[in-house]
Amino acid sequence: MTKTTHHPAGLRDAVVLVTGAAGSIGTALRRVLAGEGAVVVGVDLSADPGAGILACDITDEAQVRAVVEQVVAEHGRLDVLVNNAGISAIGTIDDHGVGTHRTVMEVNYLGALTCILAALPHLRASRGSVVTLGSVAGFAPVVGRPAYVAAKHAVTGLMEALRPELAPDGVHVGMVHPTFVTSRLVTTEGSQVRSETGAQVTPEDVAAAVVDVVRHRRDRALVGRTAYLAWHASRLAPRTYARLMTRRLRQETP
Repeated sequence: MTKTTHHPAGLRDAVVLVTGAAGSIGTALRRVLAGEGAVVVGVDLSADPGAGILACDITDEAQVRAVVEQVVAEHGRLDVLVNNAGISAIGTIDDHGVGTHRTVMEVNYLGALTCILAALPHLRASRGSVVTLGSVAGFAPVVGRPAYVAAKHAVTGLMEALRPELAPDGVHVGMVHPTFVTSRLVTTEGSQVRSETGAQVTPEDVAAAVVDVVRHRRDRALVGRTAYLAWHASRLAPRTYARLMTRRLRQETP
C-alpha cells in the first residue's frame, strides 16, 4: 500500500455513497462502513429501501446526478464515493463483439466517471474521497477477458490521472485492486466459465481494504497475495508474468 501525506481520517458520521450496493462486495461494503459509524447510501439497478439502496443506472447521467443531489439534500453533504459497480465479460477476443466491449466499458469506466463528475462538487466541499474498485486486470494482462481488462485499465488510468489533479482541492483519490474474489461478478450474456488463479479473497477482505484506503487516504491497496505478486512481477518482468499467468489460467479452466 502507498500512503499519501494526509493524516488519517475517521469514517464516523461520514456520508458514503456506494455503487453496486446490492452485490456481494457492495453488501460487505455497506456492512463494514456502517460498522465504522458511516452513513451509508447504496445505489443499484433496483431499489431496496430496507437496505438503504436507491435505484440508479450509473450509465444514465441524469439518474446519477439526481441520486447524488438527493443524498446531499437528505444528509447535507457527501464525504466518500465508492465506485464498486462493475460487470465482466469472460471469453477470448473472438467470443464477443463490439457491443459487449461497449457495455463493459460503459459500466466499469463511463459509469465510474459519471458518478465522479456528479459527486465532485460535493467532494470538493467536504475535502472527501473517491475510491474505485479496480482489479489485477486493471494493471496487468489477464487472459480470457479482454473487454474487462480494457475497461479496468481505463478506469485505473482515470483515477491515476485524477489523483494529482484533485489533490490541490483536498480530494483524495484511491484505488483498491483485489485478486479473484470468492463471489461472482456479474457477466455479460455469452460469457464463458470463469477461470482464475491463485488464492481468492472475500468480499469482506475487499471492504476492509476500502475502509483502510479511505481512513488513511492511501493511493491504493492490493488485496490478496496474487495481487501483490502480479503488481511487482508485471512491472519487473512483464513477459515472464504474462507467460506464467496465461499458463496457470489455462490449466485451471474447468
